[in-house]
Amino acid sequence: MFSTKDMLVLGMMVFALFLGAGNIIFPPMAGYHSGTDWFSASLGFIVTGVVLPFLTLITVAVKGRGERLSVDLPRWVSVTFWVALYLILGSTFAMPRVTNTAYELGFLPLGFVEKSTASHLIFAFVFNFVSMFFMLKQGTMISAIGKFMTPALLFLLVAVGIAVVRTPLSPINEPINQYVDFAFFSGIVDGYQTMDVLSAMAFGGIVARALASRGITSPQDVVVITIKAGLIAVGLLAALYICLFYLGATSDAVSQTATNGGQIFSRYVDALYGALGTWLMCGIVLLASMTTFVGVTSACADFFATFNPRLDYRFWVVVSTLLTTIVSTFGLDTLLRVTIPVLLLIYPTTVALVFLQFARRKMRNPRFTYGFTVAVLVVMSAFDTLNNIGLLSENVLAVLHRMPLFKEGIGWLLPGVIAFIISFVAGNMRPAKPQPDAAA
Repeated sequence: MFSTKDMLVLGMMVFALFLGAGNIIFPPMAGYHSGTDWFSASLGFIVTGVVLPFLTLITVAVKGRGERLSVDLPRWVSVTFWVALYLILGSTFAMPRVTNTAYELGFLPLGFVEKSTASHLIFAFVFNFVSMFFMLKQGTMISAIGKFMTPALLFLLVAVGIAVVRTPLSPINEPINQYVDFAFFSGIVDGYQTMDVLSAMAFGGIVARALASRGITSPQDVVVITIKAGLIAVGLLAALYICLFYLGATSDAVSQTATNGGQIFSRYVDALYGALGTWLMCGIVLLASMTTFVGVTSACADFFATFNPRLDYRFWVVVSTLLTTIVSTFGLDTLLRVTIPVLLLIYPTTVALVFLQFARRKMRNPRFTYGFTVAVLVVMSAFDTLNNIGLLSENVLAVLHRMPLFKEGIGWLLPGVIAFIISFVAGNMRPAKPQPDAAA
């Protein structure tokens, strides 16, 4: 029996798992740059930051694990993809970013210590290892996040949201940079930075295990419950993103020297609430960072534990927490600078694995369709990544700029669709071969 109360707890848990560092620090800066086009940019952001994660969450929850979406790829490709995804999502990139956000925006503003290498290391160690104790027993993690952390976090966010809407700080300026011509598409690329499609690959498994612990394993029941709980989470996230984009768009008075959206958020809340605003903002950042750290690190540990039964889930929780603490010493700005290049490389393949799943039953040769489509996406993603870091020659760029949507940052989309159509038709013309069950 899954009651309405259980549904709310699960929905709130999913919301809190998704609401991490990127969800708070990226929308304000994007809203500031998009200016009068802030709403259009926010809709693009919602596509990759809300809609795609929602579809991914449902798909993975039904399968039980994200890895089951790639059974039609060659074994070495599948393993490489998932190891890369969990390393990026976990202790080598995203979780150190979460730790640093908690330190710079959730702890330093309280004024207890000055910013230094020593205080950074001490905070990272304490914050990460306190979070670790919520992960050691997975059932405790789900209960703590859904019942206690999320309501507190949501209360603080509502307080900020109401104040922003009632008393915006500044008039809205004209859009700048890429937002002048491509506000919506720029918002789509900005949404990559939340990493929520990647996170949904991990969180779908957490939802599946939570439901299985209650005896709910029927695919139909899992779909219905995940959709209902997911709608609670994505509704809250969409409302939050729109509010944060509006906050950024009306933040000119406090954004002139800001280097990231976290600073805009912090200064805005301080301007609205004064000294109380500092505590309010710190509470939001610390709670959001901890819930995401707990959920993602737990999922990463569960994944790596499948490779060697002798190194169990708890071992990987400790290793992941320790590695996150070490990598976090690189600092927030450094980690933020490499966000987009890394995500441009892995996001298209992640999205493709979700959408290919919907067409799999119609494929006579899913291995061929999956392999060809993913290969094309990897090549196009590499071009997007190299372009972002300025390593493409002018001659290559001249050719690529003729491709639809390349300038907008999603040049992989049309080639990926064409590759799917060609491989689907060609694959269905070939004799069918025995295929592994995608649910296996």
